[in-house]
Amino acid sequence: MPWPAIFHSHNAVFDALDRSLAIIKFTVDGRIIKANDNFLKIMGYTNAEIRGKHHSIFVDAAYKNSAEYKDFWKKLAAGKFHQAEFKRLAKNGREVWLQATYSPILGLTGRPVGIIKIATDITATKLMNADYAGQVAAISRSQCVIEFNVDGTILTANENFLNAMGYRLEEIRGQHHRIFVDDDYGRSQAYRDFWASLARGEYRAAQFKRLGKNGREVWIEASYNPIFDMNGKPFKIVKYATDVSADKPNEANFKGQTQAIHKSQAVIEFALDGTILTANEKYLDLMGYSLNEIAGKHHSIFVEPGYEDSVDYKEFWRSLNFGQYHAGRYKRIGKGGREVWIEASYNPILDMNGKPFKVVKFATDISDKIKSREELKILSMIAASPHNSVIITGPDGLIQYVNPGFTKLTGFSAEQAIGQKPGHLLQGRSTDKTTIARIRAKLSQRVPFYEEILNYTQAGEPYWISMSINPLFSETGEVEYFISIQTDITKTKLEALESSARITAIEQSNVIMEWDENRQLARANSVAVKVMGYANEDQMLRSPKLNYDEVFSGEDHKRLHKSLPFNKNLTFTFDDGHFVVIASVVHSLCDVEGRVRRVVVYGVDMTARNNEIAQMMAGVLHQINHTAKNISSVSAQTNLLALNATIESARAGDAGRGFGVVAAEVKSLAHRSATLSTEIAGLVAQTQMKIEQIRNG
Repeated sequence: MPWPAIFHSHNAVFDALDRSLAIIKFTVDGRIIKANDNFLKIMGYTNAEIRGKHHSIFVDAAYKNSAEYKDFWKKLAAGKFHQAEFKRLAKNGREVWLQATYSPILGLTGRPVGIIKIATDITATKLMNADYAGQVAAISRSQCVIEFNVDGTILTANENFLNAMGYRLEEIRGQHHRIFVDDDYGRSQAYRDFWASLARGEYRAAQFKRLGKNGREVWIEASYNPIFDMNGKPFKIVKYATDVSADKPNEANFKGQTQAIHKSQAVIEFALDGTILTANEKYLDLMGYSLNEIAGKHHSIFVEPGYEDSVDYKEFWRSLNFGQYHAGRYKRIGKGGREVWIEASYNPILDMNGKPFKVVKFATDISDKIKSREELKILSMIAASPHNSVIITGPDGLIQYVNPGFTKLTGFSAEQAIGQKPGHLLQGRSTDKTTIARIRAKLSQRVPFYEEILNYTQAGEPYWISMSINPLFSETGEVEYFISIQTDITKTKLEALESSARITAIEQSNVIMEWDENRQLARANSVAVKVMGYANEDQMLRSPKLNYDEVFSGEDHKRLHKSLPFNKNLTFTFDDGHFVVIASVVHSLCDVEGRVRRVVVYGVDMTARNNEIAQMMAGVLHQINHTAKNISSVSAQTNLLALNATIESARAGDAGRGFGVVAAEVKSLAHRSATLSTEIAGLVAQTQMKIEQIRNG
C-alpha cells in the first residue's frame, strides 16, 4: 500500500537522517572524504583531522593488519552492502561501539564510486548489556537457574540447578517441567493454570515443593520470569531458585537478593494494614513522591478514587494478611494524578514462625509499553479493519492513502483513489448539497468534526457513512494531513427511515396523546384533536376534561410506575352531552432511574361503533318488550276463559267436573305466563338503562 507522497521526498529524508544519525563518506579504497557533526562528536575528531586518512585510524592495529579487514574493504569495493555492530576506536584510543551500515554508492555505470556509512552510537547499550550479562552470570554462579519454553519444555539449566535436583542436563533437556512435581499435581487444573498464566506473561514467585531425581523432595524459593520478545510477547520462562530444603524455617529475609532487586526494581514496603513503611529511590521516582510525603500513609493513595472502598481492594489486603502472594499488572496513580502502569508482585514476608509481618512490593514501570501497545493496537485495528474505511488526504484535499476497508466499502482500489478528491470520487446525484457545503466549511476551518453523508460505490450503489475527520498539524501549525475514519451505517439509516415512515403512518391514523412528568397533557396529534372535537391542539391541551387524574385511575398509575403497558377504553363526556370512546394502549416512558417522564396513549376512535351497538340493542329490546306485552294480554284472556270455565263447571255439577279440571290447568298456565311476562319486562328495563349509560358515556 503506498504511503503519502511526503515520505518520498529525498531531501527531507536525507536532512532527517543527517540530523539524527552519524554519517561518514569514504572512497572505495577506504579514504575519508567527509563526516557529519554527529559522527565527529562520537569519535572526538574534526573533519580537518581525518579528511584524506584511511578508515583504519578507527580500528586497532591487530585488526588493521588482518586478512578479515582487507576482505571487508574488498567486498565493499565490489559493491556489497555490510551491516553489523562494530567496535571502533575514537580519538585517544577510546573504545566506541557502533550499529552501522556500510553502503556502496553506485555511479552511472553501476559500479561503486564511494562508500557511505550510517551509524548509531550503541556504546552505552553495549556497556549496559555487558553489565546485565555480568549480573546474570553472577546470579547463575550463586543461584539455581533453568530455562523453559512457554509450554514448559526444558531448554537448559545451570550446574547449581542440576546439582540441587540430582540430574544431568541431557536427562532433562526436552522434558516437561512436570518431571519435577508429583503425578497428582502434574495432572491438576491448578498446574495447567500455572503454566497458562506464565504463557500469558504473568510472573510467579513463591516457595515450591519439587521432586528431584528418584522422587527426592526439594524445597526451593523460586521466581518464574516470563521473558518478552520485541513485540512484548513471552517466548521463554527463566526460573531463578534457591534450594531452601535445609533451612526452610529461617526464610524471613534474603538480604542479598533484596539488595540486588533494589538496584533494578522499584521497591516499597508496607505494614500488614497497608501503611507505607519505606520505599527505594526507584519507586519514589516512579510515583513522583519523596519518602517524607508517603511514609505512614496508606497504600490507597496510589489507587483511583473510590477503589479503596471497594470489596476487591479490601479483599486484596485481607489476602496479603493471610500470606497470599499477588502478582500482575496494576494501574496506579502517581503524584498529581498521573497514571502509572506497573508490573508488580506483592510479597508477604514471613517471620520465624511462618506468620506474615510485612508486605514487600517489587515493581517495574511499564507505562510506556502499555501506552504504546494500546496506541498501536488502536491504530492497527482501525487501519486493518475491513469494517472501517480510512482515508488520508493532503492539505490540498487529494487522497494520499486508503486502507483495505475503503476498497471493501467503495469498490475503488488504492490506485484508483490516490490523487483524487474524496468528494469527486464518492458523492453522487442524491448526496445532500447542504451536507457537502457543511463539510467544506469545516475543512476550511481546520477543525475536527463528525458528519453523516450519502456516497456512491464504484458500481453506482448508494451507501450511508458516518465519518470523523481530524486535521494533523506540523510543528509550525500548518495542516499536513486530514485523516477520515468512516463507518458504513446504511443498514442503520434504512432502519431509521423505515421506523420514521411507520411512526408517520401511526401518527396519521391513530389518536396519540402524551402527558408529561407534571401530569399535564403536553401533546396531542391532529387525529386526537379532530376526534375529541377541539379547534386546535392548544385548545385541547388547556381542556380540564383531559386532566391526568380524570383520565387514569390509581390502579393505572401503579401499572405505569412499573412500566407495564395496558389496554384501556377511555370515555370522555362533554358538556353538550356527546361522548367519545377511545380503545387505547397506554405506555409509560421512564428515565434510566425508572422515573416516569411521559405517559403516552395510542388509540382508535370507537365512538361510532358503540353508538351502532346501542341502537341495534334498543331495536331488539323494543321487539322483546312488544312480545312481552302480547304474552301478558294473552295471559289475561286465558285467565278470563279459565274463570268462565270454572263458573260453568260449577253450574253443571258432576257432569262438569272434568271440565273444571281443565279450567284449573288453564288458569295455572295463565298465571305462569303472567309471571314470565313480568320478568321479561324487568330485564328489558335493566338493559335499556345500560344502553342509555353507553350512549351517555
